[in-house]
Amino acid sequence: MADLTDGSGVPMNVVDMSDARRTARSGLSILSLKFQVFDDRPDWPVVQVLVDGEDPFAEAAPGWRGFDPEKILGTHSPLLPVDPGRRVAVYRCSCGEAGCGVIAPVIVPAPDRRRVSWVDFRDYVGIFDGPVEESVHEYEGKPWDLPDPHFDREQYIAEVRRACADDSWETPRRRTARLLYARLDPKRLVLPPDLRLAWASTAWSEEGITLMFQHVSPAPRLDVRQQMLRLTSAHDDPDDAARDMADQLLATSPHDWVRTFGWQA
Repeated sequence: MADLTDGSGVPMNVVDMSDARRTARSGLSILSLKFQVFDDRPDWPVVQVLVDGEDPFAEAAPGWRGFDPEKILGTHSPLLPVDPGRRVAVYRCSCGEAGCGVIAPVIVPAPDRRRVSWVDFRDYVGIFDGPVEESVHEYEGKPWDLPDPHFDREQYIAEVRRACADDSWETPRRRTARLLYARLDPKRLVLPPDLRLAWASTAWSEEGITLMFQHVSPAPRLDVRQQMLRLTSAHDDPDDAARDMADQLLATSPHDWVRTFGWQA
């Protein structure tokens, strides 16, 4: 496991000292977020939660880890409080699959707009795919024996927004995948007969970028059909590599995509 820094050697979870002193005087906890790399896979960092400088889940759930920054941060981060509150999975099973278990508190803004609290920590198996699951209210879950931290709202929101604005976790390969998807998504590509582009990601154990095309039939007859393609480029610059990969794909007939770029596990 490795911690990422801002490039100057300063840990990314450093909290402004004036915020820390003010929060300490109020008796509230301090939230800080930083990025971690597990298993020597820098393309797949996770967001670690620290409360008063400590991982609050380390003892209750050894080895469990946060979510990918792309899933739990961003403009509409689920960590940001909304009225009247919502349940958010902030950590997941050590295997990396949220479906195997999560640490999911309800993130609640106080009526006086001065605090944000994480309360009623629960574990759910087979429910969460990411940090938020709309149907979670239908399930009771298993309570975690964890204390409820209460944060100064100003410090809390500032720290979440700071982490959301920090893209230092995005490796060149992750940036290439994002830029490739941005180029292809507006084209509404279809892999015959009816598989549409769903996402782009770095290949897990190989070079290049994978594209997932899929078709999902609506309930009650849920049917998911998928085909993964893998593209590579000789370019090192993410923008050049994304452009090259997009050109390769678009220069090939969709009927030949699987034969040319098809990938099998």
